[in-house]
Amino acid sequence: MEQRQLEFFIAVAEELNFTRAARRTHAVQSTVSASIRALERDLGTPLFDRSTSHVTLTAAGRALLPEAKTALESLDAARAAVESAGLGLRGNLRVGTLAGLAVVDLPSLVGGFRKRHPGVRLHMTIAAEGSSGLLDKLRSHRLDVAFVGVDTLTVDGVDLTPIATFQPRLLVAEDHPLAGEKTTDPGALADEPFIDLPAGYCNRVRTDHDFRRAGLTRTVVVEATDLTTIPRYVEAGLGVAVVPPLRAEAGARVVGVELDPPATPWTLALARPSAIPPSRALQAFLALVPAHTDATGEY
Repeated sequence: MEQRQLEFFIAVAEELNFTRAARRTHAVQSTVSASIRALERDLGTPLFDRSTSHVTLTAAGRALLPEAKTALESLDAARAAVESAGLGLRGNLRVGTLAGLAVVDLPSLVGGFRKRHPGVRLHMTIAAEGSSGLLDKLRSHRLDVAFVGVDTLTVDGVDLTPIATFQPRLLVAEDHPLAGEKTTDPGALADEPFIDLPAGYCNRVRTDHDFRRAGLTRTVVVEATDLTTIPRYVEAGLGVAVVPPLRAEAGARVVGVELDPPATPWTLALARPSAIPPSRALQAFLALVPAHTDATGEY
């Protein structure tokens, strides 16, 4: 099993497309395909299911992926021990994030990382399914690290490092009947239209669970993929929302009202697959996060 074979295998496994994998590894597609077939012959089992429109990993391919990454990282570490320090880090780093994230200054973080480690190819993505989608991508090794919202720091297949914890409360327009109240019972909101994130996003999941536990149902009339846009919808009178304190509330004609009992808090955390140790590139990225984090309690 050669290093280049592993590089081709990882590229195809992550891209699930031979053309993109060839482009990523600066090889022609026929070379990538031939290398994968040779690897499958050596291992005595197919690593991919191929059709005219889709490429998916087989069970053997899924088992090989974390081991292949570990093997390449070991080779990289060995090379780094004898190469000049001036060559710096190399490799790929795929980062997932949530829309509207302001607690972490991502532009500054990514810019600082790229200046320090120009040899690392960094790609950022936002999952359409929110935190649940990001966690799925981590478990299937389509991401190396992600910023996610969770209500527990124990998630199967993922290691979590907390960054900040948020306490949601009710957000209403200034002219709403509840705007003058200090607290309110969730039961008083049964007939209210709600604004929230789509299903699968951290804030939506927590709030749905809270209302179900209370034996209540609610109607979500606006689904916004960016939490920071919700105050404007509330201000416009389209509904109420259960959200943590948002920096985007500044300047909006909205009022926060505490819930009794309180809503379930959720934590912004850095998540990475637990099946493989962090690469040197990922370690360098993680080390920069605290310096670009502003834990004010506002999202």
